[in-house]
Amino acid sequence: MSAPKTPSDSPLTLEDVMSSPTYGSLMTPELAPGDPAFLFDLPLLDPESHLPSDERVRLADLAGRPVALVFGSYT
Repeated sequence: MSAPKTPSDSPLTLEDVMSSPTYGSLMTPELAPGDPAFLFDLPLLDPESHLPSDERVRLADLAGRPVALVFGSYT
């Protein structure tokens, strides 16, 4: 399998990122299964424009309920 291509507008190459201690630390999980997640909040997206709205959702508001975090795209 070949390495993913770096976007043409990226200031870094894949090799830059993979050899950097700063970015390398991002590849090491800091949480283990069962650990509480870091608290954060995110803007809700407007359902019509798909742009961030003034409303926010806070992880702390969902305490005690199952939450699935999806990082990525469905497209």
